[in-house]
Amino acid sequence: MWIEPFGPEQSFYLTCADVQTIPQASVYYLIELTSLGSLNSLYFIPSSVVANNGRYTKMNFYVWPGWQTPDPTLGQITFNKPDPDSANPVFGWTKYPMGFYTYKVYEQTSSTNLDPTLATSQLEEGMAIVRTYYGLNKEVEPYYIEYPTSGPSPIESFTQP
Repeated sequence: MWIEPFGPEQSFYLTCADVQTIPQASVYYLIELTSLGSLNSLYFIPSSVVANNGRYTKMNFYVWPGWQTPDPTLGQITFNKPDPDSANPVFGWTKYPMGFYTYKVYEQTSSTNLDPTLATSQLEEGMAIVRTYYGLNKEVEPYYIEYPTSGPSPIESFTQP
């Protein structure tokens, strides 16, 4: 699953209806995105759902810029929210950095619950990547060192600006 951190409405295409226990007319989905870099999680309810067509269920959401205040119960999230714990609290990527995330989809009957422990059950899980085409890919700063299993020296890789 690909997520564009500055994009307009975006969609997930999932096969969770195969294991869903709540009828489609009554179900609300809760999405959990957990950064593998920071281990912080975002929770939101999709802005709209196109019901199962026999192969997949389409779930829509919005990614807002960091200066706006999203409402996760309306399918609105942001990755670049200012983080007061960051070295740069004005515009920080440390809480929800670019990179790999795990996602989990839960079913529930509440349209406002953002706590997965209160959801009815987990339907699906997988991997997602948060990347942008705009050249603002903030990941591990400023580079990482990969240590090969054999050979005399580490391999250094620099992130592209």
